[in-house]
Amino acid sequence: MAQEKIQCTVQVLTLNSGKTLEKCLESVKDFAEIIILDGNSTDNTLEIAKQYTHKIYPQTDSKEKNIRIEDFSAVRNRGLKLATLDWFLFIDSDEYLSKESVEEIRHIVKQDKDNTYFVYNLPRKYVLNGIVLEQMKPTYQPRFFYIPATDGFKKRVHERIYPKQGYEIGTLKNPEFVPLEDIKELQKKWNHYLDIEQDKMKDITWPVFFVKMRANIIKF
Repeated sequence: MAQEKIQCTVQVLTLNSGKTLEKCLESVKDFAEIIILDGNSTDNTLEIAKQYTHKIYPQTDSKEKNIRIEDFSAVRNRGLKLATLDWFLFIDSDEYLSKESVEEIRHIVKQDKDNTYFVYNLPRKYVLNGIVLEQMKPTYQPRFFYIPATDGFKKRVHERIYPKQGYEIGTLKNPEFVPLEDIKELQKKWNHYLDIEQDKMKDITWPVFFVKMRANIIKF
């Protein structure tokens, strides 16, 4: 007998993600709601997405094709508003969940308000040419949370979800998998991130810039 769907929304951002999207969505097919926010892709992304969900929306109001995101938090928050469930998970279109992490999330969602934590870091293990790099330590990001316990996404690049005051962050035991990209694709992505940061800094005077840098160094 099929298990009941996990009462949690999954959000995925896409842009010409046809090569990786099916594996991503197959890993989250047990979730009750999947929301796709697309940058007007021109490959087969939307055809694949429609096999898993009818909740497919544009990332912006523009009709321009192949739009690269300039403010990741704005797009993520757009998806938050579209969610109809209180629990929320976001992953990238080239990532996929382990079966164990799906079941761990299922258990937490069933517990609902009896949980100790309402925002969770998701361990991220890296994959190269289909092989999980077990010798490489996982990284951790807050990817799974109870929406009422958060203040939404912040930061244009490397967006993060922020818990409301009084809520601590827990950590899931089981990972998601993150395939390492072709070096040229990775370079393109990072160049885009740098362009966004450079644009954000264009109106900052040098004294203010150094104060911000000093604050970041101290925080680090």
